[in-house]
Amino acid sequence: MLAALAAGGALPLDTLSGDPGRLLVIFLGLVSASILPTISLILSSMTASGRSVHALNELQLELTAAMDALFLLFGLVGVAVITLLALTIPTPPFFAEIPFLAAGLQRSGQALVAAASTLIVMRSGQIPGILRRSLNIRHKIAVEEARRKTNEAAPEQGAVKAAFPTHPEFGKAVDLADLQERDPH
Repeated sequence: MLAALAAGGALPLDTLSGDPGRLLVIFLGLVSASILPTISLILSSMTASGRSVHALNELQLELTAAMDALFLLFGLVGVAVITLLALTIPTPPFFAEIPFLAAGLQRSGQALVAAASTLIVMRSGQIPGILRRSLNIRHKIAVEEARRKTNEAAPEQGAVKAAFPTHPEFGKAVDLADLQERDPH
């Protein structure tokens, strides 16, 4: 993070005012465009049907962590875009008269953009892990629900025995000599 601040401050003046700044705005726009739909998907996945209280609490923690991370990214995108916008505005003449102030403001802005962009890239890597953990929790919940439904739909043991009755003489011990005397038909 400090390295990003230092690197952004060390960039030549007006570096982010040209094409690199435009590319950065496109990247930040794509990041922010993906955040809100992801949040709405996260919110819609929190339903109570067939879920245990423990699993719901686990899922809620993971989804809250995912939303917090996404809102942090959204805020960082806002900071970077506003700072890029501020970098395009010329320094007012009364500030330009103060030695090193105009250059210092521009370097500070570039450092802030570099730091925010670095944080966005670093924190973006955490989102898939959070979503994978949420998916694992949802998988456990789905398995529990499927087992519960299977157990509820399974017939009672007595009903199974009634559906497949055994012959009254099943398992009866018979003398071999009696079988040989008996009529085969």
